[in-house]
Amino acid sequence: MKTKIPFYTHQEDGDFAIIAAIDSNELLETYYPFFEKHGYEGNGYCWEGHIIQILEKEDKNLLDHLEFDPEGSGFYAYADSESTQKKFMEILGPIFSDLSLLETYVTSADRSRIDD
Repeated sequence: MKTKIPFYTHQEDGDFAIIAAIDSNELLETYYPFFEKHGYEGNGYCWEGHIIQILEKEDKNLLDHLEFDPEGSGFYAYADSESTQKKFMEILGPIFSDLSLLETYVTSADRSRIDD
């Protein structure tokens, strides 16, 4: 199932934020049932764990340029540059906007590394 990309970016004073407002109605209706189906709560910490494991497979070097700061109600990451921010969106946007594709990553994730 295809959906909108859940992430948006924000730039201010040299900060390059990547945000997913997980508790928004739109994202809650889509991603809460998805993660629940796989035995996860689907909070920001859960997203962080899955995103790290996805990036380890897709572009491990990108992790050196990101700082994660999730919360229960949202996923937040900070990139060290605009190009890192764009690369994150290029890799994870298509994966998270295609629940069938995301499911392949979620079902193969190391559950012990997900802080849910």
